Amino acid sequence: KQWYQRRVRGNMAENKLTFINSYKMKMAVILGFCQMMFGVIVSLYNYLYKNEKLKIYCTFLPQFIFMNCLVGYLVFMIFFKWFTVTPYTAQPSLLIALIGMFLQFGSDIADADRLYAMQEYIQPAIVVIAMISVPWMFGAKPLIEHLYPRIRQASYEQFENEGAEEEEEEGGEEHHGTMDMMVHQGIETIE
Repeated sequence: KQWYQRRVRGNMAENKLTFINSYKMKMAVILGFCQMMFGVIVSLYNYLYKNEKLKIYCTFLPQFIFMNCLVGYLVFMIFFKWFTVTPYTAQPSLLIALIGMFLQFGSDIADADRLYAMQEYIQPAIVVIAMISVPWMFGAKPLIEHLYPRIRQASYEQFENEGAEEEEEEGGEEHHGTMDMMVHQGIETIE
């Protein structure tokens, strides 16, 4: 009933174009989040299949936490606003709430911008958890591989086997330094 009411209310609204564009953007965020989470979860199954525990702890977990803290929280706010906010109550902007999480860290939220109770306490916690996952995502695996060379050798064994034919043609031996590992981890995280 709620979805039908939104559709009817949107079609009868004076600002029909604004309503439809907002609705399409929210649906795009939800579908994009589902697609990205699917990719992250498939990578977990890949790591489990290859028995790569280091990648589970240093790549999958921080990516999963970061995604859910930022985009997952935005999806939560979209659904919360759809099912709780009525035309007769304040309609806080989700974009302003998401930007305010970072720019107004820890400050009070005005009643007109408040979406739910305890929002001023939950949002800073989400930001802190997301920010902790960033150096964990980019730096933990290269640091562990630098400190424990046996892990690095096992981790890059497949990478080196793929490039073995090229090395034989060049006649040189390639060494993976710490910066190479950090660049590789950054590229893998961005993908």
